[in-house]
Amino acid sequence: MELKELTEKTLELFGVEQADQLGQALLKACSNADKLKAFCDLVDGDLSVDWMQKIYQYYLADRKEKKQDYTPASVAQFMGLLAGSSDIIVDMCAGSGALAIQKWNIDHNQKLRLIELDEKVIPFLLFNLVIRNIDSSVCRMDVLSGEGYEQWRIEKGETYGRITYFKSTVQS
Repeated sequence: MELKELTEKTLELFGVEQADQLGQALLKACSNADKLKAFCDLVDGDLSVDWMQKIYQYYLADRKEKKQDYTPASVAQFMGLLAGSSDIIVDMCAGSGALAIQKWNIDHNQKLRLIELDEKVIPFLLFNLVIRNIDSSVCRMDVLSGEGYEQWRIEKGETYGRITYFKSTVQS
């Protein structure tokens, strides 16, 4: 599916008119099995691709101020293989979850600890984790200063992950 069509159908599905409104809608959808299923249907059940990354990168990434750019799927696949096997894999600049998705493509039972500073991309990351039922934790944190702001826990459910929010002041 082309980016324009994907974006239009995604915005319509989540009831928003512009890409910058999508984050809040995705957060709400994380606890709505009907919306999660509808998105799976939209992408023909192919969750091996980070569809949200495509939308975020094109419409919302802050390349000028934050120098945001996202990991190409081929690099994420390679990194997923390099990460090897471990009980928990940590990604300190998780973005929308490219590495998480590639690790999930390799092992659907992989546990992940993901850290991301940008609060605008976190809804995209959380949605990606919930829809794939990935056992994970997400921390909005500045990895350079160690200052943390918020945390989420995604536990495996029957079909989709169950998300819990925790306000925090994490220090590493």
